[in-house]
Parts: sequence; structure tokens; C-alpha cells
Amino acid sequence: MRGLRAFAVLLIIHASICVSRGLISDEQLYKWVNASTLTFTGTILEIGASNVSGIDSKDSMIVQVEKVYSGDQQAVGDLRGSELTVAVSPNSRNGLRNNISAVFFADPLVYETNIGLVANDIAVIERKNAEDFSTRLQAAAVQKSEAPLRSEVASADLIVTGEVEAVRPLASNKAADLRLVHNGWELRSEHRPRWKEAVIKVQTVEKGTQTPTATPTPTATPELAIVVFPSTHDCFGESSPKFEVKQSGIWLLHRHHQLDDQEAEVLLRSENFDGQEIQSYTALAPADFQDLAKLDRIRQMIKRKP
Repeated sequence: MRGLRAFAVLLIIHASICVSRGLISDEQLYKWVNASTLTFTGTILEIGASNVSGIDSKDSMIVQVEKVYSGDQQAVGDLRGSELTVAVSPNSRNGLRNNISAVFFADPLVYETNIGLVANDIAVIERKNAEDFSTRLQAAAVQKSEAPLRSEVASADLIVTGEVEAVRPLASNKAADLRLVHNGWELRSEHRPRWKEAVIKVQTVEKGTQTPTATPTPTATPELAIVVFPSTHDCFGESSPKFEVKQSGIWLLHRHHQLDDQEAEVLLRSENFDGQEIQSYTALAPADFQDLAKLDRIRQMIKRKP
């Protein structure tokens, strides 16, 4: 049955629980990857040692990274070959020894010259199952990395491909009415979004319609769509996609869940562009704008309705 395949391991450590000759299903493997900041294979160099001042050597081991399956490389860099300190409880060391390879599901604990981690789970895989386990582990890591995109695909009111035809200041009537929203915070605060509008020349509609219905289905391609976006790189809007003229890609557009009611009433009004009345949307999550190379994957996600 799909998702229920399991493989033997020599050792599974979950918190301070040691289970010999256990089985790891695909679901369990994904849970471990999803619950951990960093998932990697590494060689245990020395048990009862630490290269991080904030972690006592009696509660840790030094591990040399072989391969990272899941983790934010922008935050920690390329860890291959790095020697990390991994904190584990004394009871969780049973069956571990120097110079063996294991899979670590861990969270950062200390950042110094070296990085200290705390292990959530550790698995030592039988050699005969190592290749298959690595393939399943990579699939679980991809599933975790795609979770934000799957969520945005599911919640998007309209998904289109296209190109930015124009970027312009927020329409004057909207800017004026923002003065009534949250006591004018949207215009006066040092952290204000500095809203702009990108006019998208739509090429294909992958999900939804320009006029939402009870049961949205793809229709004739709308010529244009407006995306209202924060142009500031302030901490409140830094992660939201920013758009430029001639930029092409895939937009996952929203009308319902990314703004509160007062903001939505003002910002998502339709706008006149070259004599056309064009619907306004937001695309505020990092996953809401994608390269065209992702189109086939997004189409697959659309077909797999939640």
C-alpha cells in the first residue's frame, strides 16, 4: 500500500527512547523531517566530545556532515564536511559508536565558530537498505520543502502565467482611503508597506476565474490582472515578492485570506487600466510567485485537490 513501505534500521532514537530493529514508514520519516530544522547524514567522529563552548561534552558527540537532505542553506551555509556538535541524552547513545554513519534529525542550539545541534531523532541504517532509505529521505525532504507552495496553490483564487506589463503607484483613490484604515498606519508608519500595483499581461489561467464563482473552473484567459504588493524591504514586507516590468513567471493570486477586511476592501478594488476594469489581487507569501520551470509541478498540485 502506498506510503506504508518500511525498512529495517539498527537503531532509532526518539528523545531518550531506544528501539532496536525498528521500522520506519514513509509517514513517520516525513514527520521526523518535517519536525526538524536540519536533516543530514554524518559520521560520528567522537562520542562524549564537543567543539562548541555552550554544549557540555558529556552530553554530546562530534559529527562530520556527509550530506544535507533538508535545511536552510541561506542560514547555515554549505555544511558538507563540517564538524558539528550534536547534543543527545546519555540514554540515547546506546548502540552508537565512533566511525559509523547515521541520519540525524536535529534543531540548531548554538551558533559559534562551529554549530551545535540537539538531536530529535537518530537512525542508523543497515547497509543493504542505505540506498533505498536515502531515496525515501530525499522524497520526504522535497515534500517538506514544497509544503508552502502546496498551501498557496490550494488557497489561491487565481493562478496565472504571464508578464509584468507595468508597475505603478497605488491608485490615488485607494491611497486616499487607506488613511481610514488602522488610523492611517498603512500611510504614516515607518514600517508602512508602500503599496504598488503590478499589471500582469496574462498568458494562461491555471486555476480559477477572474470572477470567482461557487465552483471555480478555468475559463477564457483574462487579458490583465493587477497584483497589489508591498514595495518596501522593511521587515514587515521583505519576504513578499517584488515585481518589475518585463518580469515573467507564475502568480498565485489571492482575494480572501492575505489581508484583513479593511485592507482588502480598499486594496482589492478593481482598477481602470487603458480603459479596462481590471481585478486586483495580492501575492504576499514567498511562494506566491514562481519561475515558469515550476509550471508542471504546480499543475500536478492543482489536480491533486486537497
